[in-house]
Amino acid sequence: MLSRNKLFVFLLSAVCINVHSQSRIEISFNVGYSKPLLEAHGTNLTINSTEDQIFIDGKRLLVSDNLGAEAGYGVQSFLKYSFTKSGFVKALLNIGYNNLFSVHPGPSDFDIGVRIQSFSLGTGAEISPLGHDKKVYPVIYGLLRVNFIGGETFHKAGLDFFKVTPRYGYLAGLNLNYRFKKTLGMFLGYSYSYDNLWNRQTDEKTPNDAHVIVFRDKASPTNGLTHDRRIAYWSLYLGMNFFFK
Repeated sequence: MLSRNKLFVFLLSAVCINVHSQSRIEISFNVGYSKPLLEAHGTNLTINSTEDQIFIDGKRLLVSDNLGAEAGYGVQSFLKYSFTKSGFVKALLNIGYNNLFSVHPGPSDFDIGVRIQSFSLGTGAEISPLGHDKKVYPVIYGLLRVNFIGGETFHKAGLDFFKVTPRYGYLAGLNLNYRFKKTLGMFLGYSYSYDNLWNRQTDEKTPNDAHVIVFRDKASPTNGLTHDRRIAYWSLYLGMNFFFK
């Protein structure tokens, strides 16, 4: 009889622990506007007379001094685990996508443009000085991320295409949250992302396909780049928080 009581207490404790741990889980989604910075930003796109090559400040995407983007948008998702029930410190897992682009009037009634895209996986931490039990509360957070970077220039269809290439960087931001239910909230946020801080490559290889090009972002005397091409951008976004009880 005693062993059965012990078993019952053990099972009850396990259930309670499981419910308590679930109450610390949160999922967040946001979508927002991005503004390219540093060498990600550029304004001067032109197309040649045969309409098969786009130039950024007179150079092809392979070796251009900047990447020619002027605006952007992003979608981010976060899985959060709170180390305390009140949510002062949370571990983060992130999956995100960001698209930096520009579009300009082109010949033949078709626009010309460029897209620089990042698919990101990251991990980090979030700090909430007031916890997440308040109606309104701020948070700051940071992530280290691996970013799979690709892109293209386009006119009617794609012209030059970057091979998708991994780079390492970070994202840091702050949110102002409003919790209108125990299980639901929304937030407005700002973040700064630097997608290729580490692992930039000179990549001297000559492309086998004239329109599928390597992603060179570190300058060398022989690869055609006069300086590094850094992909950075700030984002302003609106999102939703879902708390699991």
